[in-house]
Amino acid sequence: MQFTFLGALVAGFAATLVMSVMMKMAGRAGMTYMPPMELVTGSMLTGEPDKAKQYGLVLHWLMMGTVVFGVGYAVVFNVLDSAGWLTGVAVGAVHGLVLGAVFMPMMPAMHPRMSSERFLEGPVRTGGGTVTLAAPGLFGARWGGMTPVGLVMGHVVYGLVAALVYQRFL
Repeated sequence: MQFTFLGALVAGFAATLVMSVMMKMAGRAGMTYMPPMELVTGSMLTGEPDKAKQYGLVLHWLMMGTVVFGVGYAVVFNVLDSAGWLTGVAVGAVHGLVLGAVFMPMMPAMHPRMSSERFLEGPVRTGGGTVTLAAPGLFGARWGGMTPVGLVMGHVVYGLVAALVYQRFL
């Protein structure tokens, strides 16, 4: 299998699009109270909510979803010599499990605007013109009971879409 950078970027963008739509739908359906990823990532750079969302759009969509994970998944597909749907599902599942079990609990230590306290009003506080996020906990469980399932399933879908799109470039 030959690595293709353009295929990796297109696959990453398409997978980010599908996963982001799923996340938005889950939030609107009341299945999760997870803050928008744009706010979570952008608020690492600024506490101003509007600017955080703008920065987060670039960070989440272009840098992380398209470049970092699009290229990362493509590299894994090439190492495994498979970009089939099952490989995409498996890689996405591993990604979601590692993210939920390792990185979500570590977020308060890395994120300058994340508090380990529980907020009664939801996971986002915007008092005084600055944003503060409640820590997600293991698998994001503190952001709603269905968040752990959605977290893993979202990454499974990301992997599936990334594989299906990437294989079109091979």
